[in-house]
Amino acid sequence: MEADRSFGFVWVLLLLLGITAATGREVCLGTDMKLALPSSLENHYEMLRLLYTGCQVVHGNLEITHLQGTPDLSFLQGIVEVQGYVLIAHVSVRSVPLDNLRIIRGSQLYNSSYALAVHDNIHLIQVGLGLRELRLRSLTEILLGGVYIWGNPQLCFPRNINWEDTVTKVQNKPLHLEDIPKNCPLCSSACGSGGCWGETNQDCQILTSVQCSSGCLRCKGPKPNDCCHVQCAAGCTGPKDSDCLACRHFNDSGTCKDNCPPPTIYDPITFQSKPNKDKKFSFGATCVKQCPHNYLAMEVACTMVCPKANKEVITVEPDGLETQKCEKCEGECPKVCYGLGMGNLQGVTVVDATNIGMFVGCDKIYGSLAFLSDSFKVNAVSNSTGLQLSDLEKLKSIQEITGYLYIDAWPDYLDDLSVFENLKVIRGRMLYKGVLSLGVQSLQIESLGLRSLRSVSGGLVLIHNNSRLCYSSSLPWNSLLHPAQGPNLIRSNNQDQQTCVSQGRICDPLCADAGCWGPGPSQCVSCVNYKRGTECVEQCNVLQGSVREFVDGFNCVPCHPECQPVNGSASCTGPGPDQCKECMHFQDGDVCVERCPSGVKEDQHTVWKYFNATRHCLPCETNCTVSCPLDDRGCPIQQKTGFVHLSATSETEGGGLK
Repeated sequence: MEADRSFGFVWVLLLLLGITAATGREVCLGTDMKLALPSSLENHYEMLRLLYTGCQVVHGNLEITHLQGTPDLSFLQGIVEVQGYVLIAHVSVRSVPLDNLRIIRGSQLYNSSYALAVHDNIHLIQVGLGLRELRLRSLTEILLGGVYIWGNPQLCFPRNINWEDTVTKVQNKPLHLEDIPKNCPLCSSACGSGGCWGETNQDCQILTSVQCSSGCLRCKGPKPNDCCHVQCAAGCTGPKDSDCLACRHFNDSGTCKDNCPPPTIYDPITFQSKPNKDKKFSFGATCVKQCPHNYLAMEVACTMVCPKANKEVITVEPDGLETQKCEKCEGECPKVCYGLGMGNLQGVTVVDATNIGMFVGCDKIYGSLAFLSDSFKVNAVSNSTGLQLSDLEKLKSIQEITGYLYIDAWPDYLDDLSVFENLKVIRGRMLYKGVLSLGVQSLQIESLGLRSLRSVSGGLVLIHNNSRLCYSSSLPWNSLLHPAQGPNLIRSNNQDQQTCVSQGRICDPLCADAGCWGPGPSQCVSCVNYKRGTECVEQCNVLQGSVREFVDGFNCVPCHPECQPVNGSASCTGPGPDQCKECMHFQDGDVCVERCPSGVKEDQHTVWKYFNATRHCLPCETNCTVSCPLDDRGCPIQQKTGFVHLSATSETEGGGLK
């Protein structure tokens, strides 16, 4: 009875903590850095804080690495579910507060084997400091993969955990656990003979398997009627598929299922398949009506990359929102420009002289671009030189990158990244190290020069350690980053703003408050007055200038070349030849033309016109369809012609004419 009561108390406590299986949970991207060293420890902590603040479900891996001192890690407490693996390594903090993490799915495994890896967590200088507690007090199931806990001389308690209860079919999974260090505190007496994750009453291990009645996969207590539904993972609060604390397969609006509602269903009345109005896409382990921002919708699932024999289609809805999906190609898929990690560049990690030719004339890169030190080195194996300016100029046509843009090497003679001046969108569907959509660090550039960039749709933006870089602090990063991302920007250790101002490296006076990408009126995000092409100007050439303009909103748009400049007033009201106030040459109806149509074929007849004293085109009196003499106006001359009409009669003999 006492055991049963403790089971009930624990599950009620979990519910009070807000851990539910409902949809609408805050989903965040995980990382794929393994043990890679960050650019700086300060940036690394800030990156983790930005990624996981407010996060409940990690769509990827949760990697907590390279943390020293006593950083505030409370932002980890809301995490309930991890789709990939959990890695805690090279940290010297006392504890990692993953109090509410309930399930690790193991869709990706660390070192191809482990869903939970905790290793080498020790202070490198001060003996006796290091990780002492894994506060995984809610963890009740690891679906795939094993456990590796090693090299943590201060870590207590994991040896006390009953891993057979947590790890599904533990006998077939790798399990490497180090011995308990000396002088560890004991589990609380409230835990009875069970294990614990720490020394308080709240740290007792929650058992949901080994104490279950025969036939239960998971349970909320030891009685036969405490069994969870077969679709439940990690435990439950009752017997139904809507009582699960996590779903073994998919969560459809709080109900656990084998599959999400399909796009078609069978109609028993017509004996045919019909569209399913309740269809949903699978997104991780959740069924969703619409794929999240920046994901592509396939027939039944949300994805970051379209599979083979599919093409990416993006349509704009009437409300202005984009719908991004994958569609099967009819026949052969259209040729696209692949970036790193895609197509014929699968496995290639850097842009260099051997592959930059593949981007010539491309406006959209399906994949990513990365420029590292190897990009600019001579490659003796491939007999290629490092990238030169003439090579980088080949990137000027690029307007969209579906993956990431990462640059930590660049020629010192280039002051900016203006070879990407036409780049408008970085979608961030693939991220550098699983983290960055845009990374610019350790360069000698003075400005970014990305004057067309309007959207960075996924991942973090890192602008770091560019000692000469100005202007970036003026940019409207909140509007550049998609609202779904939050303020995911790390900008640090660049030229300080005070020095930039003292050197006069500030936005042009013609730039509005939205900032600029670099010096001069062509680098403004928006203009104080008007914009001509890519450049801000004080006024449009409405009343003066060799090329007259009209004002369209805040843009200066040139009049049609056939419009005559008019002194003292506007020369046109729009861009077309029918919107001129006066014509440069001739006027045909309402349209200004270079010459009147003369012998121009139009539909089923030929048009002949001449111009009068006011230079208006008038129709000729006579028309002709073949070569004919013209008068001094350019009109056909009407000629009198005679001809003999012959006809066959009944008196014809032998087929001839009489």
